[in-house]
Amino acid sequence: MPEHLSRWPEGRPLPALPQQRQTGSRSESVELTSEERDAFAELVRRLGY
Repeated sequence: MPEHLSRWPEGRPLPALPQQRQTGSRSESVELTSEERDAFAELVRRLGY
């Protein structure tokens, strides 16, 4: 990749991307059922995390 395309000044936002929030709002969260929590816990165990 040409150097002028691969380097962007650190700390400067990309002009084509909107500013991003650091954390999601409460409305962006989802409550899981107990079955969904159990399934997720099993998946995490299987993946070894």
